Order: sequence, then C-alpha cells, then structure tokens
Amino acid sequence: MAPSGVARAAVERLAAQSAPKAGMVLHASFGIEVVAMRVLFAVSPGFDHLYPLSGLAWAFRTAGHDVVVATSGVSTQAAAHAGFAVREVSPGADFASIFPKVGTPEERTRAMRERGLAIAETLETPDVILEKFSRVSDLMLDGILEFATAWQPDLIVYSKLQGAALVTARALGIPAVEHGFSFLREGTMAERFLPYLAPLYERVGVPVELPSITSLYFAPEDMMHGEGEGWTMRSVPFHGGGTLPDWMARPKERPRVCVTLGTTVPHVAGIGSLESVLTAAADVDAEFVLALGDDPDLDSLGTLPENVRVVGWTPLSTLLTTCDAIIHHGGSGTTLTAAHAAVPQLAMPHGADNWINAAMVERCGLGLNRDPEQVDAQLLKTLLHDTELRASTRAAATALAAQPGPDQIVPRLLGLLDAN
Repeated sequence: MAPSGVARAAVERLAAQSAPKAGMVLHASFGIEVVAMRVLFAVSPGFDHLYPLSGLAWAFRTAGHDVVVATSGVSTQAAAHAGFAVREVSPGADFASIFPKVGTPEERTRAMRERGLAIAETLETPDVILEKFSRVSDLMLDGILEFATAWQPDLIVYSKLQGAALVTARALGIPAVEHGFSFLREGTMAERFLPYLAPLYERVGVPVELPSITSLYFAPEDMMHGEGEGWTMRSVPFHGGGTLPDWMARPKERPRVCVTLGTTVPHVAGIGSLESVLTAAADVDAEFVLALGDDPDLDSLGTLPENVRVVGWTPLSTLLTTCDAIIHHGGSGTTLTAAHAAVPQLAMPHGADNWINAAMVERCGLGLNRDPEQVDAQLLKTLLHDTELRASTRAAATALAAQPGPDQIVPRLLGLLDAN
C-alpha cells in the first residue's frame, strides 16, 4: 500500500529532526540555555483518559514548554476548559458505536462483573478492549498524524490505549510516553496492542514497529500490580473546573459522605447497586452526597432518605476536600483521588479493574472492600468513625504527597530526547 500524503510528509521530515524548529525558543535560566520543547498529548475520548494527564501537561507548561492536547469527543472541551490548547482530531466521529449497550441492564451488569473478575485474575487488559481501542485509534489517526506532522512535536505523551499516538511517534521518529491511569503495570501491553494496530500503520504507510516507549505510573510501588518497568510519578487529582455551589462553601452541620459510581457504571449498568447504600444511609447521622453526574436516572432508587443530597457534575477532587468518607465503584481515578484526600473509602467493585483496586484499598489501609449487598448502617458508621482507619488514610496521604511530582519528572522526560 502506498503511503498517504500525510505519512509520506512525516517520513520525509525524519532527516530534518535535528534541525531547529520554527518557533523553538532558547532562553536563559540561571545562566544555562534551555530549549523550549513541543510536547503533544494524544488522548482518547473520555474524562478518565484526559484528567490523569493534566498534572504533567501543566508541569510542562510551567517549565516553559509548548503543549497541545490532541483529542476528540468530550475530552475536547474538557481540555480547553482545563486551560490547554486543543486540536480536535476527529470531529463528528461516532465513538459510541464502538461501545454499544447490548442486552438488559442485568445482562450488562453480569458481563461487566465477569470481565472485571477476569482482569483481576490475569492482570491484563482483555483482548476485546485492545480491539475496541484500536478502532478508537483508527478514527483519530489521520487527525493526530496530520497535526503532528505540521507542528513537529519533540515528544508525544499518550493516554494508555491510544494507539494513534504510537503510529505517529513511529512516523516522526520521536519518543513516546505512556501515561497510565490504573494500578496495573502491563509491560507487554504495547506488544500485545501492536497486532491490532497493524492495519493503522499499513494504512498510512508507516512500518509496523513500536516507537521508543517510557511508561509512567501514577501510584507508588506498593499500590501497583502486575509486571513492567516504568517511572512513578505523584498523581495530581483533577476532575475539571466549575463554580462551587453554596452548600460546599458553608461549614458542614454533620459528617459528609460522597457516593459516586463514576461515569461508566451508570451508563452501562445503571445505579441499582446503590439501593442498599441509601437504605442504610437513612439510619446514619451524616449527609450523603449522591454525585452521579448531570441528569441521572434515579427511578430505580425510589424515594430517597432526607439526608441524601443529589448534585450534578461536581469536581470530585474538590468535593472530597469537604467530605469525611466516600463510597464508590472502585474506579482507579476515584480510588487514588480519595487516597490523596485522606478520605476513608468503601469500594464496591462493579467491573473493569475495580476488584484489583478494591483489594488494594483494603490491603493499603485506605478503606473497606465490600459487595453492595453487604452494606448496612453499621458498616457506614465504621467507615465514618473508625479511628484506626482514619489514621491509616492520613498516613497514606502523607506518603503519596512525598512521591516525585510532575515537576520533577519533566526534566527526566526531556532527557529522553538526548537518548533518542
């Protein structure tokens, strides 16, 4: 297959990689000349792919480097609202068709559970997910490659499972950095992903080979699972900006508990699993904040207790600064955000990597791991008032804060350019 015009132009530029780029700036810092690099963040659609990368993107900007986020779908406006320059690479693409809702809510719940338990056993992303994200990557490839060929980044940072970034980095001959957003080390995932991406490489005339890849993990070693080499970087919990409501600005009258299922579980399986939580909440002297996003379907929960407050989209990282505990589905971002906030957590696994995360929550002294049907008022009181648990979560938060942050990782990543 003949290379596309975009790929041909990319390959022709490989010989000119060492030449100074238009717009490259040399500036003095303490008497040392520093080059302002260009860093492209290639991100799959979805808040759980975008927000974990924000801290590193801000660190590059703070250090004086140029950053552009190449993404699509809901992440486009979210990245712009986070303050980044954004290139929408596949406007109008139908990503929803890649992840259709099949069967009844009960069947979808069962399928989520089975897949999640399989991940907990194998510690690997299932092949079906690799195949689906190869299709996501295919929809984004032309836009990412075209922009990168024109902008000529020095480095590509990509959200895990963003295959178009791998094709683009190989085409331009530049290093790629895989930014993780889970507690799984998967040292062989790129090699497993490559056969699914082969048609993308071939379509644009790029050799079917991986670029140089460095993995970043967003949690310390004692929280991680699986095998693989990479660098640990302290996470910067971020869930978007927004105007805070009056009730968050006033002093609390009693303990506050956040209740959330993230974004995927309500969409796929509904929120019926919260019935036992809310029934138990009626017998606990606390305010329960039901944070399920905008316009949740609450019909399956019936009449809510008087101490339950339903809120729209609220930045979780900020909400947790006002909370005394959190009940959630075991999502990796939610789990780590709660750990950074020193908020005891009750994890109720639903699917994906939730069982891995929930087991880690209990093992590391961050909270409790239970199925929804095991939740009662006494368990919620333990979550709120157990002194050993609260001390353990504070100690964990202190340890997390001591990890190297994005500002310390940026110089190491720039060192990859010299090695390349």
